[in-house]
Amino acid sequence: MKNSLFLKMLTIAGLLLVLVVPLMMIQGKVSERENEAWQVRSSLSEQVGGEQILSGPVIVVKRITKKLQEKSNCKKDEKCTYWKHSTTHFRYIPEILAVNGKMKTEMRFRGIYGSPMYRSLLQIEAQMPVFREPVQKPEVLVSEEAMIITHVSALRGLVELPSFMVNGKLLALIETDELPSGLGENVVAARLPGDLRGPFSVQIRLNLNGAESLSFVPLAKQTEVNLQSDWPHPSFEGLVLPVDREISGAGFNSRWRTNSLASSSAIHCARNQGLCLDRDESLRVRLVQPVTGLLSSERALKYSFLIVGLTFAAFFLFEVLRRYPLHAMQYLLVGLALAMFYLLLVALSEHIDFVWAYLAAALSCCALIGVYLMAVMRSPGSGWGFAGSLLLVQGLIYGILMAEDYALLLGALLLFVALSAVMLVTRKLDWYSFAAAGRGNPKAMPVTGSAS
Repeated sequence: MKNSLFLKMLTIAGLLLVLVVPLMMIQGKVSERENEAWQVRSSLSEQVGGEQILSGPVIVVKRITKKLQEKSNCKKDEKCTYWKHSTTHFRYIPEILAVNGKMKTEMRFRGIYGSPMYRSLLQIEAQMPVFREPVQKPEVLVSEEAMIITHVSALRGLVELPSFMVNGKLLALIETDELPSGLGENVVAARLPGDLRGPFSVQIRLNLNGAESLSFVPLAKQTEVNLQSDWPHPSFEGLVLPVDREISGAGFNSRWRTNSLASSSAIHCARNQGLCLDRDESLRVRLVQPVTGLLSSERALKYSFLIVGLTFAAFFLFEVLRRYPLHAMQYLLVGLALAMFYLLLVALSEHIDFVWAYLAAALSCCALIGVYLMAVMRSPGSGWGFAGSLLLVQGLIYGILMAEDYALLLGALLLFVALSAVMLVTRKLDWYSFAAAGRGNPKAMPVTGSAS
């Protein structure tokens, strides 16, 4: 159908495509700022130790053994068996492991971007088993003194030297250059007394800095972790969730309990490889930042085409119902004002709370559109009526953004209401007569007159 109505609809569709360019440029700017914020968080996190993972303590005994093996493709006249020597680190996990920790947090910034940091004071107590298990003497050539070790994913996070105590007696730490090979990296170790035979208890005190998360690998037959912090937005992840937790604006208290059956994979890893720092096998708490302005702005941008489309649809209905022509440039300028709303929102939300940034950007752009339309439509009532309606839609979009779990439902209801309103308003409109009037009789659509 070749008529002015069809051409008008094509023009509006083309303008929507034109507005894709500035909206995508704003989306690119949001992505750029998010990448910059991520780089700042990563840099700050690495400087204090990053996401710390604590594993241990375990007992390690280095033994050189020999084992009788048979040769393959052995001939009849030669000896077919030989002794194979090997060096093995035997590891023994605690019977019971108890961790009590307090975590003090703070936000550290570089420029306008920041990351949550913490200083944790950890008191670890482990009930260790008898580790000098009987072995066949001919197979063991050398058995060195036992060590008690623990792994910390980033040793630079240690504020002070850890303390190891066995049955109330302080142990001297093994210097880094004296650690035997095969223990892995980031190890803190102390030698156990040579006369230690029966079960004993180990107490470890760690003053540990980190960022974003703290994890404990449950290497024991029974593990209990109690952690207290002043951070009000924790996320509990990893192997199991806490059995008890209390979260308030002043912080959180959490308690994990697990056993060797639940953590069998981590225990197997520790016994065979020595180093097991898998986050999925740990008891983990992550310090979640409240939704940032950039993230909220990115979510708001997803509704940009909805707002522009509803605005253009309202203009088009105004033309149809009031027979008042609006130029394509007037559509475009209003669309650019709506795009400017999102640019203002992104810029302001980096410096003030998102709710105030949203309010300031919405009021500014809707006021600009109201002043402009008041002159274009030659009616203060019509101009400010459009601006007020647009401000109402912006308010509804803000409500959708805040209702995270119900965003899809509320968005669908908003579209349904908008479509219902259009269909009800135009249910008695004769579109053919409107098109014919617009094509054959230009005077039927006056360029002047009140919109009321």
